[in-house]
Amino acid sequence: MKRIVTILSALALLLCGCSPRIAGGIQAESIPEDHPDYAVIYFYRTGNFVKTPYNVHLGDEVVYRSKNNTKAVVKVDKPGTYEIWGKTESRESLTLDIEPGKDYYVKTFVHMGVAIWRPSLELVSPERGKAEWDSIR
Repeated sequence: MKRIVTILSALALLLCGCSPRIAGGIQAESIPEDHPDYAVIYFYRTGNFVKTPYNVHLGDEVVYRSKNNTKAVVKVDKPGTYEIWGKTESRESLTLDIEPGKDYYVKTFVHMGVAIWRPSLELVSPERGKAEWDSIR
């Protein structure tokens, strides 16, 4: 049993390292102004009185945990159409046509649902997104 767990753990680590699509956990400061080989998605959530967190997915991968006053940078090196989504009591999503060399700002927040808060995702303009992104410390 111990050997099976070890093998499965090693396999999971190997598979996680093989994904060429998405590179998470990078710093915004390390992104050059000109990046023609990949797109950059800036996820963020400003603060308010609602503290309900949720996971944000890019396709099938969790790329960001949406909580008040948080942000994350995700590099995407394969162009195409991607679904970005979050789920609490219901699933909310938006579709992005990702092109290399572009920056995308996705603002996350919550709004009232039937029983609990529902996720919201909004693609905002780079001007607005950068200003709101920079306001989060």
